Amino acid sequence: MSKGKIVEVIDKMIFACLVLYALTFLVSTPINLLVTAFVLGLIKLFWVRPKVEIRSKHLYFLGIFMICTVLSVFFNEGASFSEYRSYYISPLVAILLIFLFEFTKKRVLILISAASLVFFINAIYVIYQFFVEGNAGRPAGFADGYMLLCGMNLLILPIIFTLALYPSNIPNYLRVFFFITVFINIPAIIFENTRIVWIALAVVYPLIMLFSIKDKKKIVLGLILLVSFSFAYFQFSPTSIQRFEMISSTEYKDQPNYERMLMWQSAYNMFIDHPVFGVGVGNYHEEYINNYRSPLSREDTWHPHNVLLAMLAQTGIIGGLGYIVLFIYMFYKVIIDYKNTSNYITLAFLASLTAFFINGLTDTNFVGHNLKELTYMFYLIMGNYLTLSNYLTIEYKKS
Repeated sequence: MSKGKIVEVIDKMIFACLVLYALTFLVSTPINLLVTAFVLGLIKLFWVRPKVEIRSKHLYFLGIFMICTVLSVFFNEGASFSEYRSYYISPLVAILLIFLFEFTKKRVLILISAASLVFFINAIYVIYQFFVEGNAGRPAGFADGYMLLCGMNLLILPIIFTLALYPSNIPNYLRVFFFITVFINIPAIIFENTRIVWIALAVVYPLIMLFSIKDKKKIVLGLILLVSFSFAYFQFSPTSIQRFEMISSTEYKDQPNYERMLMWQSAYNMFIDHPVFGVGVGNYHEEYINNYRSPLSREDTWHPHNVLLAMLAQTGIIGGLGYIVLFIYMFYKVIIDYKNTSNYITLAFLASLTAFFINGLTDTNFVGHNLKELTYMFYLIMGNYLTLSNYLTIEYKKS
């Protein structure tokens, strides 16, 4: 078999892994499909070598973030490098895939279509759980937990909504399917009862409509329909109405809100006592339980439900600044990019990044405890944005 044929077979195997991942990202699988794709990409290097040209500083700031956060492991007794490797290093395979596999617009569209199908089916199951099984709590469909579903909703649905609305060369039947997926997920998201998803999408969806639709009358009509449908579905769920009404409550009786305030105070105190390198990755839970947990707290938490506070508490001002600078650069670059190009790819990433950031205000969704699948997905989306926006080009030559 020729080298060219071998490389072609490996590329097909990598893409098969990616498609399977796009169809299973809400559930646990026996093997990590992104890691498998990455390993196949490394094998591919025996036959071809990539010639890389980078035209942005995204990866440099990501490298700075990694260096800043790893210092907390070296300068804190008991800090866990294995945990750092698991939550910080391992997800990097998702963005490193861009150096080993060509993400063309066609391939990316196939992956998004597969993810859209998953959201469509899962939304139907959530609605079924609510109406038929009488699940008035936090139905998550077949997802492995409502927090995972929450994060994936905010990472991917804004992209799907952008592709459904923004003028582009995407086939009309796909745009219709994307719109149906978004529409069927409105009641599902309401019944899932995750308030940060409501807040984030209430911010992001109107922005997508504002930048995607030129006719102001259509924008107003779209917003009216969105609000009307949401209001109507809320009427089916007294639990959802109750959770909506307590969004801004800070009273002790509203346990989720009050508990988060206690967590945030504990994390802040932890940072104040360990300002430079934090308590160390892997030490948060022990420090929280033994030294920083409030007497009023009713939960045994492993993170403070806020990305910045988690960074500051575990990695100090050094790691916290690494995180802040990374996200400031990403927002700055994508906003400037959209201002200059008005490209739907850029708008999709901006919408996803904004929703993901809002999610991080009340959950530790970025390199967070037991939610590292969200970091994998975030890096995969970020890598595709870099390649499709021509911030990174790769040419292969035979070794």
